[in-house]
Amino acid sequence: MLITPLAYRRRVRGLLGLLGLWGAALLPAGVRASALAPLRVVSGDLPPFAVDGQPERPGVLVELVEQVLRRCGQPVKVEFFPWARARATAAALPRVAILPLTRTPEREGAFQWLLKLYVQQFVFINRSGRPPVTSLEQARQLRLVVLRGSPNLAQLQRHGFTPGLLMQASSVDDMLRMLERDVVDALYGGDLVCMDKVRSSGRQAAAFQIGLALDSGDVWLAASGGFSEAEQAALREAHQALLREGAVEQLFRHYGLRPRAEDLR
Repeated sequence: MLITPLAYRRRVRGLLGLLGLWGAALLPAGVRASALAPLRVVSGDLPPFAVDGQPERPGVLVELVEQVLRRCGQPVKVEFFPWARARATAAALPRVAILPLTRTPEREGAFQWLLKLYVQQFVFINRSGRPPVTSLEQARQLRLVVLRGSPNLAQLQRHGFTPGLLMQASSVDDMLRMLERDVVDALYGGDLVCMDKVRSSGRQAAAFQIGLALDSGDVWLAASGGFSEAEQAALREAHQALLREGAVEQLFRHYGLRPRAEDLR
């Protein structure tokens, strides 16, 4: 039976397609996923975890995640956006991971929790020379600001804070300005993030004081979906290897941080 040129080309394409599928099936699952579906990672300016505009020193958790991804054969550079936009991008698109995202009950079902990176403390910070925030009862009487898109607003609401006394800002720097201009009495946020911004912005750390630690949160690399179980296992294995080698602790020391060992696992 004669085969027309068109039919021949179709058969060849079909055979090549089958060969491609068989070849992919022979690869490990993590390799298949990374080869067929590229990923992105987004973040906001949340030093010392993520630092926008400093490619040579982009933040301790940014560098950690980039090292993990290189170990997995997926060298990806983290993209920076305003935090609320980074959150929206990761929530709307599959295979877009975000860091540093605090794992909370409100977020639990909305994300795949890919890799635990750190445990941070959430504290009240106000100006030195004024009474430090030392009790929940005292804090509930204050005008407070939190970072928009962070879990902190929900945390305060769970503890019975008055909504009319709570404000939101688009960046940690805006939170500090509101505190300096007496728009608010205190801010509530991550201790490392807020105090690192104080120092990196040229402010005097002695002008601010850390008060009551109200809550803590596990900081994760997360995504709304699209990551296979094999990929997630590969991320965890690469992270564990870096921990065993001491590379994670060394990276934190490079940023002047000395976390507890249990906060890194």
